[in-house]
Amino acid sequence: MQDNPERLAWTVTLAGFVVFCTLLITIPLSARWYLTTATRAFEARVACLEGTTVVENPEHAEAIPVLKGQSISVPEGTVVSVDETAQAVITFFDQSLVRLFPQTSVMLEQMRAPRFAISPRASRITVQAKVGRVWANTVLGGSAALDFDIKTLQANTFLGEDGSYTVEVSNEQTEVIVQRGSAQVLAPTAMASPEPSEVTLGARQRTIVETGQLPMAAMKAERDLIVNGDFAAPLSTGWVDFNDQGADGGDVDGTVSLVVNEGRRAVRLYRAGGEFNHCETIIEQQLNRDLPDPLATLRVRATIKLVNQSLSGGGYLSSEYPLMIRIRYRDIYQSENEWVHGFYYQNFNDNPTMNGQEIPQDKWYFYESENLVDVLPVTPSRILWLRVYASGWSYESLVSGISLIVE
Repeated sequence: MQDNPERLAWTVTLAGFVVFCTLLITIPLSARWYLTTATRAFEARVACLEGTTVVENPEHAEAIPVLKGQSISVPEGTVVSVDETAQAVITFFDQSLVRLFPQTSVMLEQMRAPRFAISPRASRITVQAKVGRVWANTVLGGSAALDFDIKTLQANTFLGEDGSYTVEVSNEQTEVIVQRGSAQVLAPTAMASPEPSEVTLGARQRTIVETGQLPMAAMKAERDLIVNGDFAAPLSTGWVDFNDQGADGGDVDGTVSLVVNEGRRAVRLYRAGGEFNHCETIIEQQLNRDLPDPLATLRVRATIKLVNQSLSGGGYLSSEYPLMIRIRYRDIYQSENEWVHGFYYQNFNDNPTMNGQEIPQDKWYFYESENLVDVLPVTPSRILWLRVYASGWSYESLVSGISLIVE
C-alpha cells in the first residue's frame, strides 16, 4: 500500500462509498421499519359491578381487591378474576368492553396500538379466558383496524367489529355465541387435521370446540338448558323425583315411572286413592346456569298428556293442576322469583285457573310458552331449577319432552 498510494486512495474511496450506500439504504429502511412496527401498550379499566373483583397486576406482588362500585387501571399481563358472587366489566382503549360473569378468570394478554399513524398494522386486544363466561362488545373500527382475539384452552376466537359475543370455557370445551356481528373460531390443536379447523359464525349462531377437536359446524344460537329432556337416558340422568305431601296430613304418595306411550318415551306421574288430601309428585332438575346477557329468548317447550284429574281446574287456590311446570330463577337484582304454568282438562266446580291452560284430555299436546323475557316482571339472570309435577288429589299425567330454550 505504501508503494502504491493510488491504490490505497481508491480502496478508501470505494469503502467509503459502500458504507455511504449502505447507510443510505439502511437508515430509511430502519426508520420506516420502526415507524410501521412500533406499538404503544395501553391500560384497561376494570370496574367491579357486584361482589369483589380480584386483580393480579404483574407489577405488584400481591392481588388487589376491587370492591363494588370501584375501578382500577391495569396493564398488560393482568389477571382479573371474579368468584360466584361477583361480576366485573373491563373497558379497553378503543371503548370495547368485556364483561366477566360469576366464576370467571381472564388474563389481559395484549392491549396495543401502532405508535405512529403511518403504520398499516391493526391495533390488537388479546384476552385469554381461563375459565367461566365472558361477554364481549366490540365497537365500529372506523379507519383504524382492530384485531380482537379471545383465546381459550380449545380455541382462538377473532371477533368482528360492532358485535356482541359470548364465550364460555371449561376444561372440556369452549362455546362461542354470536349475538351480533361475525366471528372466526379456530382450533389450533386440531390444525394438523385434513379437515377445516376454522368455522365462521354470523349473527345468532354458535359453535362448540371440545378439547383437541375441530369446531362444530355453525348452529343456531338458541340452546336447550335441560339435560335428558327427552328421557332417552334413565331418569337419574339429570333428574331427581320425589313427593311433597304438603301440610294436610296425607300419606299416599304418587309414583314416577318411565313408560312408552303411543310410541313416545315419557315420564308418568300417577297417584290413586288420594281423595281430599294434597300431594305433589315431582321430577326436578337443578340447573344453576347463568343466562346470556343480553337475553333475547327464554321459552319452555313440552309435549304432555293429561289422562286423569279428580280435582277440578287448578283446585281451590289455583295451585293444584294435574300437570305443572315451575321455574325458579334469580333476576338481575339478585332476587329469587318463580314462573309457573299449569294444565287441566276439566273444571266442573269452576275453580280458579290462574296461570292455567285447558287442553284436551288423553291427547298428546305440544306446548310452547311465549317469550318469558317479554312477560316476566324483571329479566332473569340465572336459572336455578325446573320442576315438572302433578298436583292435587288423584291424577295421571305424562310428559314426553321438556326443553328450556335460551338465546
